[in-house]
Amino acid sequence: MGARDPAEAVEVMDLLLKFFGDGERWVKGRLTDRRGNRCLLGALDFVSSHHGMKGDGAERYLADEISAAGDCNNAGGDCARFRASLRRALSGGRYRVSETVLRDTLSDFNDGCKDFAELRALILQARASAMHDADAMPVTRRRLDIETEEFVMG
Repeated sequence: MGARDPAEAVEVMDLLLKFFGDGERWVKGRLTDRRGNRCLLGALDFVSSHHGMKGDGAERYLADEISAAGDCNNAGGDCARFRASLRRALSGGRYRVSETVLRDTLSDFNDGCKDFAELRALILQARASAMHDADAMPVTRRRLDIETEEFVMG
């Protein structure tokens, strides 16, 4: 998985929110059902491929929010150590997180949600984090390569 692109991650999460609506297209326990409803991972795969975007950045922002706020259902020390290593990996530490670990984290969170409001809150928190990072990035201005003798019509 490559580096995060916060602007693209925001777009993907906007598409996720639009796809899910008020939760009527959300499912637990499987990627998709026969009616086109999807879990978080299934929806990520669907919206990113349908719109020709990469969902990697969105996955990382979502997993980062899970690791920062998750309680692992009182699983104890093993879960705390896992969350700590996940946070190190996501923050660019010496550990590398595999795509499988990220996707498992998202899948576990999806299936552990008591209702869609919990999933929506996660997406909104991750989106806010990506927007913050996008705002912090310097904007590069493209110079127009127009010669002084060229006439430009608008």
